[in-house]
Amino acid sequence: MECKVQCPYCREKFSIQVFREDGEDQEFIWDCEICCRPIDIHAHWDEDHRRFRLMVGQGGDFDEMRIDPIF
Repeated sequence: MECKVQCPYCREKFSIQVFREDGEDQEFIWDCEICCRPIDIHAHWDEDHRRFRLMVGQGGDFDEMRIDPIF
């Protein structure tokens, strides 16, 4: 599923792929496509809304982002 993420450093938005097959709770580090800084991402599958809920942070300090899938 393609999800939009806002970088916690430069505040630019870009898309990432999160796959439900990899689990309903996922943690990974993704380099910002704009400023190249590492972003901590926690993804949790929200069954009620049929989408991922993402927590995005700079290394332990997370902002919750409710992300609508891009179709």
